Amino acid sequence: MSDFEKYLVPGAKGHLIGIGGVSMSPLAEVLHDAGLCIVGSDMHESDNTRMLREKGIQVAIGHSASNISENLQFVVRTAAVHDDNPEIQEAHRRGIPVFERTQAWGAIMRNYPNAICIAGTHGKTTTTSMCTHIMMAAEKDPTVMIGGTLPLLHAGHRVGKGDSIIFESCEYYNSFLSLTPTIAVILNIEADHLDFFKDLKDIQNSFHAFASRVPEDGLIIANLDDENTQEALKGLDRRIITFGLSEAADIHPANIVCRGAKSEFDIIYHV
Repeated sequence: MSDFEKYLVPGAKGHLIGIGGVSMSPLAEVLHDAGLCIVGSDMHESDNTRMLREKGIQVAIGHSASNISENLQFVVRTAAVHDDNPEIQEAHRRGIPVFERTQAWGAIMRNYPNAICIAGTHGKTTTTSMCTHIMMAAEKDPTVMIGGTLPLLHAGHRVGKGDSIIFESCEYYNSFLSLTPTIAVILNIEADHLDFFKDLKDIQNSFHAFASRVPEDGLIIANLDDENTQEALKGLDRRIITFGLSEAADIHPANIVCRGAKSEFDIIYHV
């Protein structure tokens, strides 16, 4: 059991800093729907903070040590909230555990039989959005977390009642290493976020660790055409399905016809 997982019980009380954010407001909804007592704060009033209040979640505007009430059991923050935040300082002073949002999401994912985490240097938002369209069309009622607004949802997230969660998974600060995917998708790997990572090899090591979080009966879906991705996956004892333009990929296109800005093709899948 993860440290955060022990708080996923009805009645546990938590405070979310930046609760109106695109990643924090759906987290608040999921925790609230699970029976936890969730409160939070944000610097600005927004549609999200108003929506959360309508659900019975108390939201304070402005960050203050006084927002950390006596009976709090945990605090969740985003990477944008630093240790000099007065609410973080007060939580630390009183010995209240503080978690990053991905730690909370990672614990929540354990309750989903299908946790689809989509990672890569490029294309995460687009691919997460495409997967959302597919799952919605299939009436799977997924929970979704996207790093951008999807017109279908009129938002970047949705809280569903189905058994699937689709999560855009970012490697920056190794945040995706807190997630618990049953399906890990790796689109590509390039030298990026070098203010945090040492070099390309360091990035590949992180993606290897991310893929290693998939359970033995899980699945990795990876780009065969991307050498950096294939290098990162070396030595992994997991089922891997590859995609790419190469006919050697398990999933690849055939009979490609370009019609202006659109293309048509058949999808070949080697079972």
